[in-house]
Amino acid sequence: MPRLPSMFRRIPTTLAIASMLSACGGDTPTETNVLAGSYRATTFRVTPSGQAATDVLAQSGSLTITIGTDNATSGSLVLPASVTGGTALTENMAGTAVRTGNAVQFQQAADTFVRDLTWTVSGNALTVADQTVGSARFAITLTRQ
Repeated sequence: MPRLPSMFRRIPTTLAIASMLSACGGDTPTETNVLAGSYRATTFRVTPSGQAATDVLAQSGSLTITIGTDNATSGSLVLPASVTGGTALTENMAGTAVRTGNAVQFQQAADTFVRDLTWTVSGNALTVADQTVGSARFAITLTRQ
């Protein structure tokens, strides 16, 4: 019996593997985005330099961010006049979440402290324990809903 070239001898093995994958659904496992989901601030305190801490949520402020499976973000930041000391502020949280290890940063067009903070992934939450941006300290927990 004549000997087949090596590339032809591999065809039955290749077909067998393809057949097994087909029987299993043919899908290869993909990594899921553990950040994906809708988050809402459940803790949101701001402490301006030399002043007492302000509970933004108690003043009717809010922060919501939704992170898509592609890391695209949407949501809003709402700060009432009682928190800003002047005009109420509402900003769009559209942008991108960038994760490095357990740290997350938001790249957004809106020029707010949200993009200046480094968030820590902790279970179903993104947290900022005590970080200073400008002349204010922030303590925020975004909890996945």
